[in-house]
Amino acid sequence: MTGFFENLLIGINQIVGNYGWAVIIFSLLIKAVLLPLDIKSRKSMRAMTALNPKMEELKKRYGNDQEKFNRKMGELYKKNKVSPLSGCLPMLIQLPVLFIMFAAMRNIAAELQLTQMYDWIKANLMDAGEFISLENAQPLLDALRNGDISSFGATDGWLWVKNVFQPDSFSKTIIPTMQELSTLLTQSKKVISAEMMEVLSQYAANTGELAANVDAAIAAHCDYFTFNLLFTMLPIKIPTNWSVYVNGCLILPVLAGVTQVLQTKLMNAGGSKASAAAAENTQSAANGKFMKWFFPIFSVWICLSSTAAFAAYWVFVNVWSIVTNFAINKYLDAKAPQIVDDEKEAIQP
Repeated sequence: MTGFFENLLIGINQIVGNYGWAVIIFSLLIKAVLLPLDIKSRKSMRAMTALNPKMEELKKRYGNDQEKFNRKMGELYKKNKVSPLSGCLPMLIQLPVLFIMFAAMRNIAAELQLTQMYDWIKANLMDAGEFISLENAQPLLDALRNGDISSFGATDGWLWVKNVFQPDSFSKTIIPTMQELSTLLTQSKKVISAEMMEVLSQYAANTGELAANVDAAIAAHCDYFTFNLLFTMLPIKIPTNWSVYVNGCLILPVLAGVTQVLQTKLMNAGGSKASAAAAENTQSAANGKFMKWFFPIFSVWICLSSTAAFAAYWVFVNVWSIVTNFAINKYLDAKAPQIVDDEKEAIQP
């Protein structure tokens, strides 16, 4: 199934001609297909939450008779047309799909980035004998020192980001360093052809003097400072040449954190008043406060350390969740379930 998702993403990228927009459209299609399952899951969870007071009442009444308690609970579920597993089943279907979707995005991003590097190496570093050497790299090094990265070829930009395969950050270069390429090559051997593998492996093998010169030529466009904290020194990089060293403006990581906060607030506001009051008396209230800040901080961190394409996906999913949560909550609030008790009386929760 990963292959199907990869082909779908490749097809979208070929149509729109930009990987950043391809990721957004790809994510939109997948989330739209999964939306009915999401609605069903939320509806079921709301129904279960609405039954909590009645379930507690049955527990107090028949707590000493487990057999009768189970029978009464079964009758309660049946009369209200609720299944304890119905809220979990859609989630069990969604999670594998999302994991496969993420794997497809990761493979395609690695393949496109390595292809970009392959074309760059063939054009700038290889001689007639198809051999990479420091001597062959001299014109490239001179260009990099002068702030010219045109020899790298056209990067796949998206909105304000100059290269979607690098993080949206002030402190990340537009083109990857030798060390970053070597790491990517090690992790992505299965997604490239044998010819690309041979050339890129030769490039990665020249990680001595060549790597030092290429990375130093890039690093020359940035000033380094250290900020003294209590127990450590925090390195700070200030770019001096934005055309080489600044790939983005930190907009996507910030948006990831802000949208995560909004999403968490909206999800908490989506529950019924009864469930909210019950939550105040449980450990889940304390856990909720922790998660309220953990997920936004985690979102900022992962988008800072990942490619801009992945950060765009992360922000889009958050925005999608905010919009759909708001719409689903409005819909379910208008159709609040009624609880039918043992005597078949309707009680509005």
